[in-house]
Amino acid sequence: MSGWQALLKGELILTGNVLFGLLLGEILLRLRPAERLLRRFLPAMKRRGISPVVATALATSLGSSRAGASLLAVAHREGRLSDEKALWGTLSLAFPGYLRRWITTATLSASLAGMTGALFASVILLRSFLRFALVLLLMGRNGEEEIDETGEISGPRVTGLYRRVLVTLPWAWTFYALAFTCVPHLERFLKGLMGGDLLLPPAGWAVTAAGFGHLSASLAAAGASLSLGDLTRSEALFALLLGNALGLFTRALRQNAAFWFGLFPRDLAQRILLCHFATTTPLSLLTLVAAALPLIGR
Repeated sequence: MSGWQALLKGELILTGNVLFGLLLGEILLRLRPAERLLRRFLPAMKRRGISPVVATALATSLGSSRAGASLLAVAHREGRLSDEKALWGTLSLAFPGYLRRWITTATLSASLAGMTGALFASVILLRSFLRFALVLLLMGRNGEEEIDETGEISGPRVTGLYRRVLVTLPWAWTFYALAFTCVPHLERFLKGLMGGDLLLPPAGWAVTAAGFGHLSASLAAAGASLSLGDLTRSEALFALLLGNALGLFTRALRQNAAFWFGLFPRDLAQRILLCHFATTTPLSLLTLVAAALPLIGR
């Protein structure tokens, strides 16, 4: 498949995701299935600054974080969520969505890299939970907002949905095209910087570089290096975490950013992307520093 064909295929998939997400958000916001299930917990959530719409999105994101984000986008467009609540609500959806996948991740990690892989999966889960708690804290500190407590929503505003699609889709297409073009060059640049024996032997940098491709590739490389004695457990854990941290940055540009630009107004989508990096980077650095301590001064 040529580069142009791959770009067109990605743009078509993105368009389908955005359109489906907006329509699904309209349906979920009107039916409110998860909110009914969470009704007994809503007063406590509201006291902590979490609106019923965000609570519904959190429950929905257990199945799909993109579906939860779509619900928040529709609620924001209809005036039921402020910019701040939509921002922090969207960022909070990653952890419930990750919980669904974590069992598979943990099993894969343990099977490919043994105890080191299991520790890696546990660190990633802890890091995700800490970020989730931080986002909820920041969302609660933004205070209460006026919310339609009855949950009654006027009939479907098809014209508004069409207008929303016409405004946001071009931004989503543009951002995806930029990411499609630039991110591979960024990944090659970062791979080019990896080498030598600073903190890690060559096998460790190979594990880190594999993290750009897929988690299973990085774990398989770590498992092979551990079994051959090319890496210690400390080196393998640091290499896995470093590859994951660098991959978080490039995957956010390629996957999440274009979707957010397709759902939210441009200014809000930019803030979501910046706050995403602002909340993920410090925790990633913290785990990397902790994992690097056994490697320093050897």
